[in-house]
Amino acid sequence: MAYIGHRCGCGHMDAQHKAGAAKTACQARAGLSCGGGCRKSVKSVLAPTFDVKARPIARVVTPGERIGGNNGFVTCGCDNCQALYEQLTAQ
Repeated sequence: MAYIGHRCGCGHMDAQHKAGAAKTACQARAGLSCGGGCRKSVKSVLAPTFDVKARPIARVVTPGERIGGNNGFVTCGCDNCQALYEQLTAQ
């Protein structure tokens, strides 16, 4: 599955900067906590995901949907993310 979200100033997706999320390796090296020194872009982007054989997974998660159960996160449901989802999934 792929999800729609926003890139932070550091280049990571917003889901990696949610409160309580584990630090990424580059954040730990830089001594940053979630969101520290990063600015979330208002532009929505598609974050593709791949299976174990490096093939792209086509399903796009609906904005505002929870990924990963109770230990996961809720994808952004802002108007920009909704508009991109509609554009990508239009028949």
